[in-house]
Amino acid sequence: MHTKDEAFEAYQQFEAWSENQLKVPIHVLHSDQGGEYLGKEFMAYLKSKGTVQKLMVHHTPQHNGVAERCNCTIVKHVQALLHASGLPKNLWGEAAQHIIWLMNHMLTKAVQGKTPYEAVLGVKPNLSGIHEWGEKCWICVKKGNKLGSCVHEGHWVGVDNESKGARIYWQDTKTVSVECNVYFDPTSASVDHLEGEDWQFIHYSPNCIHHFPDYLPIDKPLVPAESEPEENEPHARHTCKPSQCVLEILSGHAVNSSRPSDPLITPGVQVPTAVVEEPEGEQTPDALMAIDLIKHAMVAETSEAEGLEPHSLAEAK
Repeated sequence: MHTKDEAFEAYQQFEAWSENQLKVPIHVLHSDQGGEYLGKEFMAYLKSKGTVQKLMVHHTPQHNGVAERCNCTIVKHVQALLHASGLPKNLWGEAAQHIIWLMNHMLTKAVQGKTPYEAVLGVKPNLSGIHEWGEKCWICVKKGNKLGSCVHEGHWVGVDNESKGARIYWQDTKTVSVECNVYFDPTSASVDHLEGEDWQFIHYSPNCIHHFPDYLPIDKPLVPAESEPEENEPHARHTCKPSQCVLEILSGHAVNSSRPSDPLITPGVQVPTAVVEEPEGEQTPDALMAIDLIKHAMVAETSEAEGLEPHSLAEAK
């Protein structure tokens, strides 16, 4: 209704639907003392139908009980839909119609174990085609020129009860129409409400055992379980094994130089400062001496093999 004077016509339409579709006549009409209910034509019609009219005392909206509480609930839900979708406020009528449609298709305390839709029609409602109110969608439009786009962007604002189509709000023309060829992007609803945040969409194979959400924040990347490093796990190190020449020097069967005056370490070779991991437990002096010999022998063997340091002045010249 656009104005209150349309209340009488709306009541007649509802009464006719109740009698023809449900075979249920209206016995009592309970309302406040609004002028739309106290008109001469309205009151004469109720008397002709044998309908009892009950009026509440003025300034006592609590006597309307469920009706007043339901009106407050609808208004709050309308505000939430308009705020979440970002659509203009003049669509409050479309939002209210969608809220009432949802309330009729959801469980309520007034009807135990079923929805109002099922209690009236005896059929369970099908909510498989429901989307978020105000969600972006694309509609196939057949009219237009050959070079123009045949798909236009709109917003889904509910289900049309008469044609079972989708009610679409066109933002460019500020109008609402009923369409059938509507396509939705499964990621658009999440992206629109996360402005300023970067999200990474991850697609999982259908054979995955665990069920994950369709999106994860970029600052928290998904790491496979087999690649996660364990805590306090030491880094892998390359184990250097001494060559055969070094082993012979350590065993006493070979020497680094045949000249007795040559030092154990070749002149010019820098002793490495890398820390070698020591075995656990206390080490004996023999073990420490063996470690030093390994260090010196490896350095000498490396310089000898690469030919980096001369043994005499003649070689240097």
